[in-house]
Amino acid sequence: MVRARYLVTGLLLAGAIAIPALASGTARRVVGNCTQSQLRPATIIIACADANLALTHLHWSNFGGATATAAGSYSANDCTPNCAAGHFHAFAVRVVLSRARPCPDKHDDYRSAALTFTAARPPGIKSATTSVSLPGCPLHG
Repeated sequence: MVRARYLVTGLLLAGAIAIPALASGTARRVVGNCTQSQLRPATIIIACADANLALTHLHWSNFGGATATAAGSYSANDCTPNCAAGHFHAFAVRVVLSRARPCPDKHDDYRSAALTFTAARPPGIKSATTSVSLPGCPLHG
């Protein structure tokens, strides 16, 4: 009986801490699929017009603070001989999201990704670390 009371009290305290953060509407998110803000998406499409560049297979170690950190793949279309007939190539990458800003949907969305290639780099990327701008606010609320 005493154990059950402690368990219930612990669950109530955890809920009391978590609910205000969710209710505030300012939880940090990222526009993963170009159309809506998401929490911990497995994929973030960087090139919304044609999806020829994306961060994929993302596994998050933290999310929601000033920064969010994940490991995954940088998946880019080589567009050879053209983008429709090209092939996607994946490169291991560590991702750190930052620069969250408010959007009309009342969420702060991360706007920048620092990428660190942990093995081979894509052709044309000279440094092991680079930054990309993320899609701003969702296209649809």
